[in-house]
Amino acid sequence: MSEAPGRPGSRRTAGLARAACLALACLAAAASAQTGGPERLALTLDEAVRLALSRSRAAISVRLGREEQKLSLEAAEERYDPMASVTLGTRAASRGDETADLSLGPSLRVPTGGSFSLSFRKPLAGERDREASTTLSFSQPLLRGFGTELDTQPLRRARLQERIDLRRFRDAAAGIVEGAVSAYRGVLRAGQRLVIAREALERARRQLEINRALVEAGRMAPQDLVQTEADVADKEYALADAENALETANSRLVNTLDLEEGVRIEPQAEPPIEPERPDLEESLETAFARRTDWLRAETGMAFARMGLRSAENALLPDLSLSAEAAHRSGRDLTLWSGGLNLTVPLQNDEERRQLTRARNGLRRAEMAIAETRQSIRIEVRQAVHDVAVALRQIDLAGQARALAERKLDVERRKLQLGLSSAFQLGRFEDDLVNAQRRELDAVARYRDSLGALDRTLGTTLDRWGISVEQVGR
Repeated sequence: MSEAPGRPGSRRTAGLARAACLALACLAAAASAQTGGPERLALTLDEAVRLALSRSRAAISVRLGREEQKLSLEAAEERYDPMASVTLGTRAASRGDETADLSLGPSLRVPTGGSFSLSFRKPLAGERDREASTTLSFSQPLLRGFGTELDTQPLRRARLQERIDLRRFRDAAAGIVEGAVSAYRGVLRAGQRLVIAREALERARRQLEINRALVEAGRMAPQDLVQTEADVADKEYALADAENALETANSRLVNTLDLEEGVRIEPQAEPPIEPERPDLEESLETAFARRTDWLRAETGMAFARMGLRSAENALLPDLSLSAEAAHRSGRDLTLWSGGLNLTVPLQNDEERRQLTRARNGLRRAEMAIAETRQSIRIEVRQAVHDVAVALRQIDLAGQARALAERKLDVERRKLQLGLSSAFQLGRFEDDLVNAQRRELDAVARYRDSLGALDRTLGTTLDRWGISVEQVGR
């Protein structure tokens, strides 16, 4: 399920070539629509998937949302960056004494919870106090809010949330891939059902001609032609229904790929299936490493522990250290000062309530992670089982179709010998059509089961060799 090995440059070149070919094909389809020519676009499944990821509105919307998500982490990463401000102020008094001041105020937060600030003030106008002053101050909590474990929580939360956002972005891209694959295979399956309906109608018409010859030869009663004519009418109805289903499937694919209206997609047949028998233990390991809900459960546990740590710290008294150094340039004088400030709340009922909520939140997170683990194991086990069952059904459906063909051939010969009836032959004809459809559905169900397994494991993009950078580009 991993991306095929190869040089990145060659894969990039091949991707650009495919994109250029698709663009030219789309332009040709649009041009044919304007000139009234055939509106056809031949696409392989791989091309349809990449077309959906590159130019569909859904892919572009997902990419824009991802760009906005990155801004949250970018803002959180700036928590310990230096901040600065410049202030220019003027003031006029009733006595006519006008002043103008320029002040600079850079500040820096440190992971321990403390902060440094530097202020510079320079009077620019006025008769009084034209000396420049510089003040450096530092403050640091010693109990409540102290330590890197507490102060870096917003940054760690943002980084954990970024992991979830990236995984959700992958899931959204996988959803686009699944939608394109489903719509493409819907067109392919509808086309195959149309072929079955046409072949059934051709057989019914040939049998009608044979039966008419038998009636003329006196080997069949004329009233037996009614059954054969009814079979032909039924097959014509089924053919019309299959043609309409193909048109509906084509419209769905055109809408999924955001192509011009009226374009007729010509899907290319997929290669024969290669049996896959996924290992349950490996699948479980992959699911716990790639699934978004498991990452969200683990992150929820981490958030709950952070919340409990913050709630416990909020019950501590507020003891803070402050220090300041002020320098006045005109007098060449530096003043130093420092102190401790202790605040003990007389009533902290709200903080105690927050502590109870945080403890309950941690218990809920523990239950959520246990529930998620169980549900993932059940879903993976079922998905692996479905793949095995679908693979077995392909063999059974193939055997049933082959037997239906033999049964119909034998019954057709018996009818020519007068040992059967048109009614019995029509039933066997219906059995063959149903067997062909079941075989077609069995192959489709197997491919769908593999897609469901990829969705369960979170490996849809890996199967198609797609990186998240390709989405919406």
